[in-house]
Amino acid sequence: MKKIKQLFLIAIFSLIISAQGIVSSAAEISELESGIYEISNDVYHEQEIGMNMARQYLDENMTLEKSNGKWYYTVKFSGTNYMNNHRICLNGEEIDVETLNENKDENTIEFKFETDSITPNLSTKIYVDAMERDVEFDIIPKEDTLKLVQAIEEPKEEVEAKSTSNEDAKDDKSADEGSKPSSKTFFIGASVVLVIVIITLFLRRLKK
Repeated sequence: MKKIKQLFLIAIFSLIISAQGIVSSAAEISELESGIYEISNDVYHEQEIGMNMARQYLDENMTLEKSNGKWYYTVKFSGTNYMNNHRICLNGEEIDVETLNENKDENTIEFKFETDSITPNLSTKIYVDAMERDVEFDIIPKEDTLKLVQAIEEPKEEVEAKSTSNEDAKDDKSADEGSKPSSKTFFIGASVVLVIVIITLFLRRLKK
C-alpha cells in the first residue's frame, strides 16, 4: 500500500511540474517589451561537413520583432547562387514565410515568419544544386544573446461608439473577457484539481 501511495504522489508531482512548464513557456515571449530584438544562433547537423556548410550560409544573427500583436523571426541566408528553394520548419512542419529581401548581387535572401517562442524547434531545408538534393539543419536561437535594438510603441485602437448603449455593452464585454483566465490555464488547473480529488478518494478507500 505504501508503494501505491508513493506512485500516486509521484504522478501528482509530475503533472504539476508539467503544467507549470506549459504556462511559463507560453508566457515567456509575451513578457517581452514590444520592439525589434537581435539574437544570435547556433546550427546543428549530424555531419561535420553539414555543420560547416550551415554555419557558412546562415547569418549568425537573426531579428525577433513584434508586429500587429504577433512575434516574427527574420533569418538571412547567403550562397543563393549555389542553393535555392529555402523552406522553414517549425516544430517539424513546414510553415509559410515572407521573402523580405533578395539581393542577387550579393547572393543573399531574408525570410520572415511567425513564432510563438523565443527558442522554438526550428530547422530549414535547402536544395543544393551541386548535390542535387535537399540539405536540412537545425537553427538554434541563443536566448542569452537576446538584446533590444529598437523599442516599438504599439498603436492603441481607437474605437468610436455609435451610441451610449453600444459603448456600455462593449465595456461590459471587455470586463467579462478580462476576468476570464485563458482556456489553457483553466484546463491545466482543472486537470490538476480533478486528479488530486480522484487520488484522495482512492486513498480513503484503501484505508477502510
